[in-house]
Formats: sequence, C-alpha cells, structure tokens
Amino acid sequence: MEICIVDDDKVYQLLMKKIIKKIDPSISIKAFYNGEDAYEYYKKTRCDCHVLLLDINMPQMDGWEFLKRLNDEQIEISQIYLATSSIAYSDIEKAKEYKSVKGYLTKPITKDKIIEITQQS
Repeated sequence: MEICIVDDDKVYQLLMKKIIKKIDPSISIKAFYNGEDAYEYYKKTRCDCHVLLLDINMPQMDGWEFLKRLNDEQIEISQIYLATSSIAYSDIEKAKEYKSVKGYLTKPITKDKIIEITQQS
C-alpha cells in the first residue's frame, strides 16, 4: 500500500508519517510540499497511490487546482481525502463536486482515522 501526503506543512507531514508507520511499517509514503510537484509526479509516473491526503491551501498549486488537473488529464487515484484545517461549508460542498474525493478530513487527523482509511483501501 502507498499513501501520499500533499501538504506544505512540514510538521504535519512528519506527524502523519510517524502515525502511518506506527500503524503499519510496510506502508510506502510519498510526500510533496505543493500540488504542482505532486501533479508533475503523477503525470509522469501514473503511479498507483492507494490513498492521497491532500491539503487545500498550499503555495504554487492548491488542492483545488490539483484536483482539476487530475480530472483534466484523467489521472485516477483510488482514494483522495482532503485533509485541511478549513471548516468552511463552501469547501465541503466544493469537495463533493469531485468524484475522486472520498472524504473531507479536518486537521488534526487522528491515528484512528488513518486506520479507518487504510482499511477501506
């Protein structure tokens, strides 16, 4: 299984990596600090990431633009979860426009939530 983290917060990425490795050390983790780097990676490799935790507000390319480009290029990722500190109703509703988005998670994301996500994939 591979989990990808797309988030500009280095502390959040470190925390998520530690939580994921405690759950299952065999899980492969890829991390990107902005949507542009993640998009270029997926565009080139068409890798089979099982779960992607995607922040909405990032520099260079935000989560919304990342999702739009994936849709435009017909790049599929099994399960995308928006992982954000935003509780704005408009963001929650916008997330529903993307069939690839399986959930909207408000930070901080707990170990139990990660376990639930990994069991669904």
